[in-house]
Amino acid sequence: ADIDNSGTIDYGEFIAATLHMNKLEREENLVSAFSFFDKDGSGFITIDELSHACRKFGLDDVHLEDMIKDVDQNNDGQIDYSEFTAMMRKGNASATGRRTMRNSLNLNLGDILNPSNS
Repeated sequence: ADIDNSGTIDYGEFIAATLHMNKLEREENLVSAFSFFDKDGSGFITIDELSHACRKFGLDDVHLEDMIKDVDQNNDGQIDYSEFTAMMRKGNASATGRRTMRNSLNLNLGDILNPSNS
């Protein structure tokens, strides 16, 4: 973190190091969340995998086709990691499917990322 090799970490170096650590932690959380849904490790979240996860958390009346269609940028019928992270990083999504999926995921990400607390 001591970029200028002064032997101390000044405020700017501290902020830079902290921001980098926060970014790494967020990325690790996204990888963990994606892996939770991608049960077969294929690198894609399919409608079946998403359906299974939703049922596990009591979300039976979710419109999965609409959610996948909205998040699926390349229209292959499944969600890859880049599509997943784009959806999760999106601020205030205006599309219904993305908003529904993001809200559903946000409700349960704590349980997914910290299973020992549930």
